Amino acid sequence: MGMKRYLCLLFACIAIFSCIPAQAVAADIGEQATEIAEPRATGEFDFEISAKSMRKASTSFPMEYGETVTITASYSPASASVDFGLIDSDGLFYPVRGSNGSINQTIRIDLRGTYTFAVRNNSSYKVSVSGFVNY
Repeated sequence: MGMKRYLCLLFACIAIFSCIPAQAVAADIGEQATEIAEPRATGEFDFEISAKSMRKASTSFPMEYGETVTITASYSPASASVDFGLIDSDGLFYPVRGSNGSINQTIRIDLRGTYTFAVRNNSSYKVSVSGFVNY
């Protein structure tokens, strides 16, 4: 009889405690935390750019040190000299040159600030560009 009572009490305790939700406790790990980098915005572009000119995006984004911007684009004619990049709040252009009609580059931000995507046509003829920018 004692063993039967003990087993019933044990199963009753298991049933009761399995119904109580466990609370999650977040540990403060301070500087050891790793931030997952996700693009905050994706911009699509498709336009023609005149010879020897630059075209800037209409919006800018605040960026922190270490964040990245990925540019994936194509342009025509493929022989054109085209720079894709970012303009900082001081007006300085950080270009990455496309080659053979395309570009797939990631730019890492080295200085916190506000940046604007831009495309510069270095050629003496009009160029068509299209692609995506992931901030």
